[in-house]
Amino acid sequence: MLKKLFSNTGLIDEVVFHAGINIILGKYSKDKEAQGINGIGKSTLIRLIDYTFLSDSAQKIFLNKKYDFLRKSEHEITLEFEINNKPYFIQRDFSTKMKIQFGSSLHKLDNFEKSELKSILTNLYLPVEKNDVFFTGNKFRTLFDFFIKDDLDNQKRFEPLNFLKYNANLKEKAIFNFFLLDLPTSHLIDYNEQSKEYDKFKSAIDTSEQKIKIDTGKSIQEYRSERFNIEQRISLLEESLDSYQFIEKYKDIEKQLAKVTKQINDKLKEYNSLDIKVSKIKESYDLDQNVETQEIRKIYNEVLENFGNQVAKTLEEVIDFKNNILNNRKKYLLQKEQKLQLVIDSVLQDISILENKRSQLYKALDEKGALDSIKNTYEELVIEKTDLEKNLQLIKQIDEYQEMLTNLNVSISEVRRLISVEIKEFQRHIDDLRKLFIDILKNAIFVDESYENAYFDITPNPSSNRKKLPFNIEIEIPKADALGQSRLKIVAYDLMVFLYNIEINRKVPDFLIHDGVFHGISMKTKINTINYVYHKYLEHIDKKQFQYILTFNEDEIITNDDDSEYGIFDFDFHKSVIAEFQDVQDKTIFKRIFG
Repeated sequence: MLKKLFSNTGLIDEVVFHAGINIILGKYSKDKEAQGINGIGKSTLIRLIDYTFLSDSAQKIFLNKKYDFLRKSEHEITLEFEINNKPYFIQRDFSTKMKIQFGSSLHKLDNFEKSELKSILTNLYLPVEKNDVFFTGNKFRTLFDFFIKDDLDNQKRFEPLNFLKYNANLKEKAIFNFFLLDLPTSHLIDYNEQSKEYDKFKSAIDTSEQKIKIDTGKSIQEYRSERFNIEQRISLLEESLDSYQFIEKYKDIEKQLAKVTKQINDKLKEYNSLDIKVSKIKESYDLDQNVETQEIRKIYNEVLENFGNQVAKTLEEVIDFKNNILNNRKKYLLQKEQKLQLVIDSVLQDISILENKRSQLYKALDEKGALDSIKNTYEELVIEKTDLEKNLQLIKQIDEYQEMLTNLNVSISEVRRLISVEIKEFQRHIDDLRKLFIDILKNAIFVDESYENAYFDITPNPSSNRKKLPFNIEIEIPKADALGQSRLKIVAYDLMVFLYNIEINRKVPDFLIHDGVFHGISMKTKINTINYVYHKYLEHIDKKQFQYILTFNEDEIITNDDDSEYGIFDFDFHKSVIAEFQDVQDKTIFKRIFG
């Protein structure tokens, strides 16, 4: 439970929470200069609690320019809470870096990253108690949004199951509500993941089919048939190119082309042969004929100085003789290389002349249109083959994805069946929830009114539609289309979930915060609802305590102990008020009025 919210920098007056009903009250000061009771700090207090519990939406609000004074004055806020009789503290500042400190001793707090502390708080507040009731990923804040609701959240919430702050799909909503209701989630999680996979492959198929439609103007079904005609056209084009014959009047040019091409090929062979010979001659220059006479002399001098000198002298004579031979050989090789280079130059010149001649022959054919047909045929062949190959790849990909979808359909159908079976197995559990929901309506909401058409129910849905859940969760109360009644659905559902978890002593937060949830609801219903929760608290006071934290302006609730037409509270209302704010500067939460 929550113990205390305070600030070491004097940002707010200390707020101490207690077990049972906790009221945060807004009062009119009757000061002529007062600017109104809204904005004095009730929702801000809730938002500060939310902020310490790492809420992104609360963080975004406090980063607003309106709250720059928090950074200029280097304010910080600390929340103390207790789990299994052990105290914990979360301390945060409001700088752009948002420093977060956490620990079990106020004087020995450690620094944490947001994601790191979320994991720790998940283990503390939402531990896995059953193998089949869990959630995946770092969803601490997703579930905590059920237990802490400020006025802005409640304004956006129109149906009980949708307490999430992001645009969740039906399956995700079901997973988190099932977790809160202590119902199995493992198959639901599997169903959600497989459905996402199915949608991913379906989207890929649609994209590929659209590409084929854009490229060919045909649907994939039409293209599957058309592809055989395309393959036949390609085959005919290839045969046409293979068997292409020049017509009679171009035969002489064709013969000349063949002759010139043969001459060019012969000359290229001759050039390659000569080039190899020149390369071998150049390699001969690199033969190393040096002898390390100094090293040899040194070795022999160690044996005998005169003998060593004599050997060195003899070696030098031999080397001089060899150098003379090498120089003569090099002259010979250079002369031979020069002769070969002359021949190579001549061959290259001949090739150049022949290439020019062949070019002129091609030009003659081109000018007469002889090559138009073969060029056009080749271009058409390239285009046809490229388009076919590209689209065949898409079709292959589509076929693979279709096979995956078929397999997924079978798997998804089986998971849906398992979920339906599981719901039937948990009917006693669901019956307990139904009874509690009716009890809330009977004692808290519909006193002196009929509640026969009000119900909470979870039933299998026989539909095989993959986009629909394999079950229905229904929450209904009479006249639910009216604003007050639609709010009652939210209050009734929240209390059912919260009180059920208290009854089964589950390890989830033992507090529920409702800020602004009672807007538009009758006074009598408000009093009855709060009294009902208070009596539930008395029932569990010896074994399981909890906190119900609410905000009201004084004109929204009965604040005196006198009997009225709406009834009275069964507890001391004034002792339940943990924080009180007024519409004058020194009695607002931050001791300032925002313009």
